Amino acid sequence: MSINLIRRMLWLVLLVTLPVPYWVFEGGRVPTLWLGQLTAFVLAMLLSEGGMVTGFVAVLFVGQTSFFVGATWLVARYATRGLARLGSASARSAAALGAIVALLGMAFLPVYRSPLVAGGDAVNVIRLFQ
Repeated sequence: MSINLIRRMLWLVLLVTLPVPYWVFEGGRVPTLWLGQLTAFVLAMLLSEGGMVTGFVAVLFVGQTSFFVGATWLVARYATRGLARLGSASARSAAALGAIVALLGMAFLPVYRSPLVAGGDAVNVIRLFQ
């Protein structure tokens, strides 16, 4: 696989699996994709209903989501920079696939917490998106 493909695949997996902290009146740890989903809901509510509180919540969600989209991109970029130092393309591909499988495996463990899901109990990625 090319370095660009590895970077994109790793970035997408990080967006879906990496638990990142967020805060909107209460905190939690969720993947960036879930945070983006809530951001879209809040922005739709802001456009349809408006309001100062909805605007404040939208700013919080947009800011945090944007930050973590960029942060996961940087993590993927520096990880692939390290993988590029491996000698052969097959070694890079194997290491990248190993990292992706490890991240996907971690997502099936109860590592995500949000007061909006399951009363704040730890859940896996499937239960988080239900």
